[in-house]
Formats: sequence, C-alpha cells, structure tokens
Amino acid sequence: MRWRGLLCAVAVALAPVGCSRPPGASSSARPNVLLVTIDTFRADRLGAGVAPALDSLAQSSVVFTSARATVPLTLPSHVTIHTGLLPPAHAVRENGLDSLGEQHPTIATLLKRAGYRTAAFVGAFVLDRRFGLAQGFDVYDDQIPRDPNATERLEAERPASAVVDRALAWLEHPAPGTEHAAPGTEHPAPSTQHPAPTGNPAPFFLWIHLYDPHAPYNPPPEFRARTNSAYNGEIAYADAQIGRVFDSLRRSGLLARTLVIVAGDHGEGLGDHGERTHGMLLYDSTLRVPLIVAAPGGAATRRSDAVSLAAIAPTIVRAAGLAPPTEMTGPNLVAIDTVDDRQKRHADDLYAETEYPRVAGWTPLQALTDARWKTIRAGPATEVYDLQNDPAEARDVGASQPSVATAMTATIDRVHASGRGSANRPMPPEAAERLRALGYVSAAPSKSVSSSPTRPNPSAKIADWNAFEDALSALNDHRADAAAMLERLAAGNPDAQVFQTTYARALKDAGQPDRALAVYRGAAKRWPDDATLLHDIAVAARDAANLTRDPAKAAALRQEAQDADRAAVALAPESAIAHNGLGLMAIDANKPREAVSEFERAAAIDPGNASYWANLGNARRAISDPAGAEQAYRRALDVEPRTADAANGLGVLRVEAHQPADAVQWFERALAASPDFAEARLNLGIALQESGQTARAVEIYRSLLGAPSRHARERDAAAKLLASLGAAR
Repeated sequence: MRWRGLLCAVAVALAPVGCSRPPGASSSARPNVLLVTIDTFRADRLGAGVAPALDSLAQSSVVFTSARATVPLTLPSHVTIHTGLLPPAHAVRENGLDSLGEQHPTIATLLKRAGYRTAAFVGAFVLDRRFGLAQGFDVYDDQIPRDPNATERLEAERPASAVVDRALAWLEHPAPGTEHAAPGTEHPAPSTQHPAPTGNPAPFFLWIHLYDPHAPYNPPPEFRARTNSAYNGEIAYADAQIGRVFDSLRRSGLLARTLVIVAGDHGEGLGDHGERTHGMLLYDSTLRVPLIVAAPGGAATRRSDAVSLAAIAPTIVRAAGLAPPTEMTGPNLVAIDTVDDRQKRHADDLYAETEYPRVAGWTPLQALTDARWKTIRAGPATEVYDLQNDPAEARDVGASQPSVATAMTATIDRVHASGRGSANRPMPPEAAERLRALGYVSAAPSKSVSSSPTRPNPSAKIADWNAFEDALSALNDHRADAAAMLERLAAGNPDAQVFQTTYARALKDAGQPDRALAVYRGAAKRWPDDATLLHDIAVAARDAANLTRDPAKAAALRQEAQDADRAAVALAPESAIAHNGLGLMAIDANKPREAVSEFERAAAIDPGNASYWANLGNARRAISDPAGAEQAYRRALDVEPRTADAANGLGVLRVEAHQPADAVQWFERALAASPDFAEARLNLGIALQESGQTARAVEIYRSLLGAPSRHARERDAAAKLLASLGAAR
C-alpha cells in the first residue's frame, strides 16, 4: 500500500491519493567456510547430469545420500541448519510467522566471536533479517525487490546471478565490518572480532542461499533448453551460478583452504504422493536433500548414513576449532566414524515435522527415520515404511510392524511435545480488547478450528491443495477466473483459513471490497489471533470507504480499518505492514504528523521495503520537512532504484525549491519505472512548463486528456493547464 504526491501549478500541493577458540589457535590453521543452501533441491537431482558444477564437487567430497531436512519449509529448515536444533527446540515452525530468538547461538554468532569475518547473501524475502537469521553476520544482504502493492508476500525473490554477484563482490573486498553491506543492511550486529595480524587475514564464513528452484519454475531460456523440465532448468541455472563462486575461490587459491558444504533446504514433490510442491506432506520427495561436505584434505566417499541437516552447524563449529555449545548435539559430518558421533546419530535419529497443514484446517504431521524405518504420524493415524526395500514409500507396513510404529511414535511424541508451537501463544490483553470491540472475539479468545482432533490428514486432501496452488497462481497472474476458483475451494473447505482469506483477497483485487470484507470478517471471527488477517480487513475496509458515496458508511469503514490495524499491532507489535496501514489512514484523516510516526516505525522494522520509505518521504514533505523527505526518498531508491513514488517525490521537492529544470529528470525516472503513473506525468508537464519548455509541457498535458476515470484529477488539471496556456485540446 502506498500514497503519492501530486504537484499541480493550479494549486501546488501534495495530496494523498556460547563457545570459544582454544588459546593460541592460529587463524591460519582454521579453514574458511562456505555454506551453500539451494532451495527446493531434490536429492535425486545430484549426480543426474543436471548440476555439473555440483556433480564435479561431489566427486572429490563426502556425499551423504540419505540426508534429510527437518521441515519441508524454507525458514524453519534454515533455522535448523544454522542452529543445529530441531524445530521444537528453536520454535520456528512456519514461514513468516516465527523468528529465531537470540537465546539460540547460530553458526555466525559463534564463528564471529572467534574472529571469523561473516557474510550472508540470501535469495528470498522468506529469509529476511526480521526472521532472526541475520544475527552474527557482519553483512546480511537480504535486499529482495518487492512488489510495492504486495510487499509482505513471502514469494519475493531475486535470481541466483544477483545473489552471487553480491557474494563475489564481498569475497573480492573482504574487509571486516559493514563496509560492503548492501543498501538496507545498515543495522548488522556490532563486530566483536579482533584485527588479524598483517599478512594473516581472518578466515571467513560465507553463506549463500539460492531460491531459484522454488515454484513457479522460470529458468533463463538457455537453461530450460538444455534440460527436460523447467524445474531441472532452475537447478541447472543455480548450479552454474554456484560454479562461479567455486571458480573465484579456485583462482584466488582459497578453495583448498575452505570447508565447502552444499545442501538443499528441502525437496519438491513433483507429483510424488500427489504433492506437486512441498510443505504439506513428509515423504522423502520433500525431505531427502543433497548434502555435500568438501573438507580441505578430505577424502571422497559416498555415505548412506541417515543424517539430518541439523548436523551442519556442529560440523562447521568443530571445523573452526571450537567446542559446540551443549544444545548442538548433532554429529560431525567430517568425522562421522567416531564412536561418539555414531552414538549421537542413533540417539537423535531423524525427526521431521510440518505444522503448515494447519493453515488449511488439516492435521500437522511428524516423522521419524532411522537407518531402515520411517514412521509418519498424522494425528491418530500412523504410517510405517521400510526404506531399505521400499524407498519410494509406496507400501504402508504399519499393520505388520506394530512395534516399530509404537517405538517411533513414542519418540515423535517426546520430541514434538518438547517445544512450543506457533499456534499456542497467549493473546495480549490489549489485542483481545480491541478484537472484542470489533466483534471478532468474545470475552475469552476463541479456540482455533485447527486445534480439533478430527482434522483431516493432508495426504487425503492434497488434490485440494494442488487446486489451491493453481488458483493462487491465477490470482497472482490477475486472471479473471481466480475468484471463482477460490470461491469453490472456500465453500468446500470451510475450516481452511488460507482458502477463506485468499478468496477474500481475490474479491478485493477484483474491485469488490464489500464482498471481500464479509469474507474477511467471517474469517476473523474464527481465527481472531491472526495479525495479517486483521490487516487485510483494514485494507479492504479502507478500499470500500474510498469507493462509497455514503459519508456515514465511509466514516464507519475508516474506523473499522483503523481499529483492525491497531488490533493487528497489538497482536504483532513488529508488524511493519500494519504500522504502514495506520500511517495511510492518518493521511486520510489529514494527520500527517501521526503518519510520519507510523511510517518511521514501519521503515525501522522493515528497512528493506522501499514503499515504506517513499510513504515516509511523502509524509515528511506534508509537514514541511523537505530535508527529511529527501532523505527518505533517497533511502527508498537505495533499496529499489525503480521506486516511482520516491523519484516523483524528489521531483516535487525540486519544483517546490524553484528548481524545475532539475525536477524533470526525476519525473522522467518515475515514468520510466511506472509508465501509467499519471501524477508523475502531470508533474513532468508542470516542471517542463516552469522551466520554459512549453511545447513539451503541452504534449504531456494533452497525453493526459484520455486518461482513465481513476485519474480524473490529473486529467482535469491537465485541461486547466492547457487552457491557461491558450493551447488547443
């Protein structure tokens, strides 16, 4: 959500539309560490000719053929990778809902304390710094371009080439500290490392995350052409980019002194067991991942040991010459033959889970694997598979293996019960009070439908999930049939929160905010503790208020919008999008100083969001703070150079400072980024007119006369300006 400024010569105004290094250890004796995680990377794509750079690395490395993720979701899986903890222990269970607390040491925090230089370059918003993985990194580059109209969607990503370009730039200029942080990364943790002796630079820990194989699959044409599927093309593209990193390290002589670990964070269903993507089921198509460990001087081998991605963190910490903290209990993948490591491996086994089915009203799943058996628990139901004889998990042998089912289920229960789930947090009293005022919740917070013991097994509903993914793609592609597809799914799955809210979003996007509000309100009464849902209500209510001609109805809708966003902030004080929403409503109410405060809060929470900075610039300009406005606009352009609102704002500031000739370039930049930006087009005409370029100004004004009705203000202003110049329409 955003608002813009219109500069008009008729009436110039802005209007809103725990460990240590052993004493005496030499930094030169410690390896550099390169951790590469490739999103959605199935185990069977390694060694299949799809990823030649990784296939080549594997030939000289230890390859674990039975490595598994702990969650088939990006954020919780990466938290496990970086902490060595299972999801019940680190409490990050779902994408976008949870964040890692500082009480759990990560690879980066431990290595930084020991003198390592640390940097991370990630490919998707789902790993944004707000979710906790930035701790310990000197540089955490999470500058992901985002749709200004959908800034919080977790699907936002950048291509592997952009991630690797940033990583290689850091490798070539590896000074410690924050000098090479990308725009928007100005708040890294303070460095505690000590300068290394001259000629003996401190080793580095570099994490590179590539998101490309994640759906939707859209590889560059040359990579699609050389493979038999779009998914394989994405793998090939990611592989080529990682090959650039290997080549750079080889040329610089660093590769021989670098521990390289490459892993998928989870797999992809691709139709196995009916699942096309991932997150809903716990079969090996989405749990088994490639895992390559290339240690300096290490021998090449293939290991069939069942290992977890939780072993990566203690392996890296030990390689740095450190003793892992007590909570990092996993084995050392570099020295996995030791008796101690074997005991740890068998004691921990391989636990996995997915809480994600809750969003559809279905039961969450847990799984446990050992060297032979795998058990999947779905509420009261249990499946058992003999992986030695049935690696495709085609035959459930639970009925003939009751002792296996009983023993593994007991372990599953113990591990799962040890943690705290996302859905079990108490509601803050202020939030409950605001929800009661809205009529969304009674005196006691209602119990979510998803807590019912009779929820369906997601494996029996996977066809509905596939249909939902099709409908979501249609919605994101602005297809006219998206709302009808989602209406059918919502009607057939009344307990599926995500189906209900996405249907409401489709109605809103189709220009039916009143119908959307009705669906959103019904969802909020059933799931009142969802801050994002409350913000969605605020957006729909504000849209409906802007469309109605009834002043009383408009006032009631604006009040509902404000109350909903305040309830969202009470539930989730760090909800940047809700603070931004409150700022927009303050502008609607002609309270720009309140808007400044809300936009400042949103930008502080999410400094990588260009829309928040642009909104802040507009609000500061509205309170006659041109210096503060310019600072905010430039921050927006640092984050995303194509932010049209910010470029337009800088142009407005130049005209107001009586520098219209300088303003022209900014309005042209805004139009280059957003050709339909009618306000910037009118502002360009004004700047041209005031700088003496009357003929060009007339052309611009005339181009606005046929603008759609939603741009009536700009169209009418252009007509008046043409008349003032005596120019024919």
